[in-house]
Amino acid sequence: MKLLHSDMKKGEVKVLTQSMDDLWYLSTIIEPKDIAKGRTLRKIKIGSEEARESAKKAVFIKLEVEKVEFSKTTNILRVLGVIKEAPEDVPLGSHHTFSIDENTSITIIKEQWLKYQIDKLKEACSEKKSSLLICVHDREEAYFALLKKYGFEILAHIEGDVKKKREESTKKENFYATIINKLTEYVERYKAKQVILASPSFFKED
Repeated sequence: MKLLHSDMKKGEVKVLTQSMDDLWYLSTIIEPKDIAKGRTLRKIKIGSEEARESAKKAVFIKLEVEKVEFSKTTNILRVLGVIKEAPEDVPLGSHHTFSIDENTSITIIKEQWLKYQIDKLKEACSEKKSSLLICVHDREEAYFALLKKYGFEILAHIEGDVKKKREESTKKENFYATIINKLTEYVERYKAKQVILASPSFFKED
């Protein structure tokens, strides 16, 4: 996350989100009664009363937060609230939702920033991309994931062409070689500093 502006005397900060982790951080910082403001799309009625149509328009809105919803499946942070300031064609007191993705600037105003919220903000603005790679596997399949603040991101799921036990040794070595190749690829691609390898029984030691 990038800190664009900060005025703690007024309780105001403006940030730019840059990753899914940033959305998670904001979901722990923004709370009901906060003020959120920024540019957003709003459905506006245009034309005469006889021939009115609705169209989405980019507007600047200030709202009082009622609810915050973070969904890692849609990669969206939803900040719902009541509109306090807006252009003339947007009714005050109506509800609106900011849909914040991985490249959104948003201003947050609090009456009082608590210490843990300030700490979270500082942590988010200094946070580097995850460098911890996870692989869980058995003799037949393997999952690869990156550890994130909100949970984990699945990178791949692979299955080995495993035969019966009498042929296990040959096929097992081939499948483990595939796992090793995948681990090497992801370590290089994501600059992973640490790898967690886990399995039932003794497979990880093989």
